[in-house]
Amino acid sequence: MSTDPYDSLAERYDWMPEHPAAREEFFRQLFAQHGVRTVLDCACGTGRDLITFQRLGMQVCGSDLSDAMLAKARQNLAEAGIDVKLRRASYSLLPKHYETHFDAGVCLSNAINEALEDAETLRALRSMRAVLRPGGILVLDQGQTDASMRDPPRFVPVVNNRDFTRFFVIDYAGDIQTVHIFDFVHSEDACDFQQAMVRLRIRLRDSWDEMLRQAGFAGVEFFGDWDGTPYAKESSRRLIAVAKA
Repeated sequence: MSTDPYDSLAERYDWMPEHPAAREEFFRQLFAQHGVRTVLDCACGTGRDLITFQRLGMQVCGSDLSDAMLAKARQNLAEAGIDVKLRRASYSLLPKHYETHFDAGVCLSNAINEALEDAETLRALRSMRAVLRPGGILVLDQGQTDASMRDPPRFVPVVNNRDFTRFFVIDYAGDIQTVHIFDFVHSEDACDFQQAMVRLRIRLRDSWDEMLRQAGFAGVEFFGDWDGTPYAKESSRRLIAVAKA
C-alpha cells in the first residue's frame, strides 16, 4: 500500500479553480520589492507555481516529498516547455539538498500545515530559513483564518461543472482538521469516483507570528488577500505570511 497521501490525487490535483489574477501580481510586486531573482518552491506539488514564477522572470527550483506530485510536475513543466530542476526532498531537510541561498522561498496552499506538531513545524521553518540569503523572504499561505475558524466550514463545494464535481468534507479534532476530498467524474464518456484525505494543523495569525520568530525570522508581515490588503482578524478570508530572514 502506498504511503504517499497524494498517490491517488496527483493526476487530478490540478482540477481546481484557476488562481485569481491578483495572485500573480502579488508575487510580481513582492519579488520586485525584495529584489528577488531566485525562488525555491519547497512544496511545489504539480509545479503550477514554478511556471508562474518563471513567467515572472525568476530562476526557480522545486522540491516536494511526494513522488506522485513530482511526476505530475515534470509532465506539466514539459508541456509548458520549461526546464526546472526538481528534487524529492522534505521541506524539513532542505540544507541537505541545497547549498544555494535563495532570495525567496515559498510554501503555499496549506503545505506547511501538513507538519502537525509544533516541533515539526519549527524544524521545517528553520530548514526553509537556512536556504535563504540574509534578508531573503519566506511566503506561506492558507485558507484558514481567524474569521473563518470562528464558524469552521464542514462541507465545502470546490468544483462543479458538466463533467466533474469536487467537494470537501472537513472533520475537526482540536487544532487538527482532516480534509476528505471527494471527486466525481460524470462526463459523457466516463463515470468515476475517487476519494483522498489530507490532515492539516490549524494555526492562525498569532501562532504564525510566534512560530516564525522562534524559527529566527527577523520580521513578519501578514496579508488577508492577494490584493495585498493587511490581514484583519475580524474579516480576512485568507492568511498570507511574508517573513524576512
